[in-house]
Amino acid sequence: MKKVLLVMAALALLAGGYYLASSHTDAAQASSIPNLTGIAFISGEGGHIALVNLANWKSPTDLQNDRIAITEAGSEMEGVVAGLHISKSRGGGGMHSCALIPGDRLVVSMLDGNVVEYNLKTGVKSRQMHVGNKFCDAVMGPNGKHIYFTDMADGHVYEWDWKTMKLVDKIPVGAGVCAIGWTKDQKYAYVSDMPAGTVDVIDWKTKKIVKKITDPQMTFVHQGHMTPDGSQFWVTAPNEFDPGLKPPTHKSQIVIISTKTNKVIDHILMPANRYPHDLTFTPDGKWVLIPARTYQKDSRLMLMNAKTHEIVRDISVCESCHDAYGIQIRMNEGHPNLCGITVAWGMKHKPKTF
Repeated sequence: MKKVLLVMAALALLAGGYYLASSHTDAAQASSIPNLTGIAFISGEGGHIALVNLANWKSPTDLQNDRIAITEAGSEMEGVVAGLHISKSRGGGGMHSCALIPGDRLVVSMLDGNVVEYNLKTGVKSRQMHVGNKFCDAVMGPNGKHIYFTDMADGHVYEWDWKTMKLVDKIPVGAGVCAIGWTKDQKYAYVSDMPAGTVDVIDWKTKKIVKKITDPQMTFVHQGHMTPDGSQFWVTAPNEFDPGLKPPTHKSQIVIISTKTNKVIDHILMPANRYPHDLTFTPDGKWVLIPARTYQKDSRLMLMNAKTHEIVRDISVCESCHDAYGIQIRMNEGHPNLCGITVAWGMKHKPKTF
């Protein structure tokens, strides 16, 4: 654990020495910003979901109306990660991702392997259902019948029926898996392995790994997303660690993989002090929404042009609200860490919080 804390402290010091150029958000870019309709649900280790209306891109500032409280705070870097005992677990808390299901409901994956269903219309939250160990992503599967949870502790992908709320299957993949996405024909799934810094290609019929994609610039990866046309898998590689949880020596970036060749075809370097943790595309595939940590007092939400890689939006998601209420973060060295993003496209107003 001491090694992890030293590395995270180094990240914070490194971040403090940088300045994010205002060219990413200045008025000159206003004409290139798309008009979007949807509500972004961004999960965090603080145990709540931040809400951002993509029509106006205003930072959350209202503790009551700009977030959905699910559980107490927690941390992904405690307890067991990839089979390694990082530190003593506090026994729960924190969440990492959520998935939308029919009926205006969210299925939330938590850092203790539990699952919660939340009704956006009524605010009713189900009991916690124990499914796995330490969940990272929660993704609706290609057939719309099952949700897939990736587990950072045991390296399995958990297949869960959202109608019966029961586990269907448990698929061994790697050490500590995060992202999962499928090709258009549903023949292959791409799964990122966080501490290994790799992406595994799985034959979805046999559930066997047929290719392990590596790259020198991927040392510690997180969540990602398949492009809408299924031609590319984008995975976040903030590279907070080198292999073996050693101090980082690689730049924060997004890595693009061709699903035709199963090779890395591009790297998108992130602005200073931005460590992407997940991403999702607009339905037309032209824009990318990227929640990113700073490992300081904030986590951010960026909007990137998928073709030019220009960042045209970059807003506060945590500090904007915390400062308004004088909230002090006491976990994770004071860092409010955002994780996964889900967007309800077409939703015009934030759901009522209770």
